[in-house]
Amino acid sequence: MNNSARRAVLAVLLCAAVGFGVGGCRVGGDDSAAVARTTPKASSVGCAGGEIRWGRVTKEPTLIAVSLPVEVGKGDGWVTITPERVRELEPRIETSGEGPSDRRIYASLAKRLKHWSASGLAKPGATSADVEEDARIDFHGAGVFVTAQAVRAVDASFTVDCPDGTRTRVYGSVSTYLRGGTTTSLACGYDPAKHGTKERWITEAYNLACGDGS
Repeated sequence: MNNSARRAVLAVLLCAAVGFGVGGCRVGGDDSAAVARTTPKASSVGCAGGEIRWGRVTKEPTLIAVSLPVEVGKGDGWVTITPERVRELEPRIETSGEGPSDRRIYASLAKRLKHWSASGLAKPGATSADVEEDARIDFHGAGVFVTAQAVRAVDASFTVDCPDGTRTRVYGSVSTYLRGGTTTSLACGYDPAKHGTKERWITEAYNLACGDGS
């Protein structure tokens, strides 16, 4: 085997030995001409105008506050009950890189949800604590009652194709809620789950305030 052949065989063996640790290997020729292949990075300018495509989008009433049980007499009339916070929702947008503006993402999400405008979605900096308020109710009878409050939470994932020639994408998610809330009252001893109610936030509120301990 001549010297050139020996060098070629040695180069192949070296390439095989280190192949798992590098992205590629050249045999023969001038290595100065080798081209490194890297994943292109998203351009913040190019991705800002990319098309937004939505993945999983959920919209579900979520319990945010429930009161302590309050004993009400038959002739008590209107009663004011203050709820206690169960959880606080804070809108946020998370992305894998620079992409569209929050305003554009919210506008696209509102279009995806249908029947809602972007102004109806809580923006980063807001909090569901702003929705909490006292409930004033006439129960028209005696018993032990609680009140519960909920907002409609929205969770969605999305991707953005960057039209900047880099063939890259930005992935992200949105967690928010529809502005405004809803309030209900429950009578301890009357389990809503046993009487046809399937809304999870209502059954959660009942179990927290009136359910049996363990």
